[in-house]
Amino acid sequence: MKPIVIVGGGIAGLSAGCELAKQGRKVVIIEKESRVGGLARSFVYGDYTFDIGPHRFFTDKPVTRDFIIAALDGQEISIQRRSGLYFLGKYYEWPLQPTALLNLPLPMLLRSAGDLLLLGLRDHGQAENFEGYIIRHYGPTLYEAFFKEYTEKFLGIAPQKTHAQWAKTGMKQAVIDESMASRNLLHILAQMIRSVPAPRTRFIYPRGGIGCFCDSLCAMIRQSGGEIVTGDSVAALRVEGGRIERVTTHAGRSWDPDSVVWTAPLTEVTSLLSLPPVGLEYLSLVLYNLELDEPARLKYQWCYFGSKDIVFSRVSVPALFSGQSCPAGAGSLCVEVTCRADGPIWNEPEKILPAVKADLREVGLIRAPARIKAVHIEKVANAYPCYALDYEEKLAAAKKNLSAFRNLTLAGRTGLFWYNNMDDSIENGRAIATGAGCPGLAS
Repeated sequence: MKPIVIVGGGIAGLSAGCELAKQGRKVVIIEKESRVGGLARSFVYGDYTFDIGPHRFFTDKPVTRDFIIAALDGQEISIQRRSGLYFLGKYYEWPLQPTALLNLPLPMLLRSAGDLLLLGLRDHGQAENFEGYIIRHYGPTLYEAFFKEYTEKFLGIAPQKTHAQWAKTGMKQAVIDESMASRNLLHILAQMIRSVPAPRTRFIYPRGGIGCFCDSLCAMIRQSGGEIVTGDSVAALRVEGGRIERVTTHAGRSWDPDSVVWTAPLTEVTSLLSLPPVGLEYLSLVLYNLELDEPARLKYQWCYFGSKDIVFSRVSVPALFSGQSCPAGAGSLCVEVTCRADGPIWNEPEKILPAVKADLREVGLIRAPARIKAVHIEKVANAYPCYALDYEEKLAAAKKNLSAFRNLTLAGRTGLFWYNNMDDSIENGRAIATGAGCPGLAS
């Protein structure tokens, strides 16, 4: 039996591999990092565990929930969501609550009230760019005060040159629970008028960090006879008759696959197959994982920071996900800075560490830099697809070119150039295991 080669050991690849191995298929997963998990792996330094930002499971689909619970095998915990944003020197609950509007500075509150009157009169047709979408849903006041600056800092692209889909998907990702009524300013007002308390979302989380879920899937695949190769990546793809007939890694290992499931960046498979450059770009992350000698001073599990005067865009508190993430009496912070993989922050991340520490003190997350026991800097490439204004046309062209290879399937966040949540990747990977969209797997 020829193997199904899965490139990338993230959530989508592992979920597909787990289901395929259970079916008795021969599975090989190739992961370039030393540990599986992709964007959902954890970093462990002694008694401290850090995820890549605020990962957690939330799904309203019983089948997906059952898959998660089965993989965690009793190690799951249920946590109540509490997230926030830092805005004009104050912390607010996120998603925005009705009281947040009342706490705005009076001139901004009055302008937002005016926006509310106009929202119902605006043309609600399709907005082509990020700016148009947010103004139509939240009004120009909140757009100028928060969304514009945060997006420019996070993406490094002007909102006018960012596709509206980034706003739609980004808001869905940030809100997570569709029952939370802050999808636009009118929803917030309706919630205020009805005096309906905001629902409290609960997440599933592995007691030992999100990476435990991936490690469990890895173990299940190996127990079913699957092979997982870490610390290696694909160097060449040999094609014959419109099929990928051989996959070779940089370490010199080769497999003749039945099918190839590609969850690594779309740009890489395009290059390996000598296709025209796709012109799509990914955003990378630099993490500053801080060990503290006292509990973190942030009451939110994670918090967004939109001001350009603050170097980081998001901070999460591992201990508010699981008490096992750090020693008793201590604390930790995961500080995220987005960048380009060829830029100065990526190449010399230690240079902005003084600014990271100063800004953490400025926003009240540490009492003093001396409270930081240790700093671990981690680079995470290809963390987000960049939805530039023309990304849909470029993505369609890339997929059309790749469709010529009959036994190749794209999957997951980076393979599909898809800004998604972990439950989406689980569902995508498990669907692939049934043969959906992959003739080689259906045979």
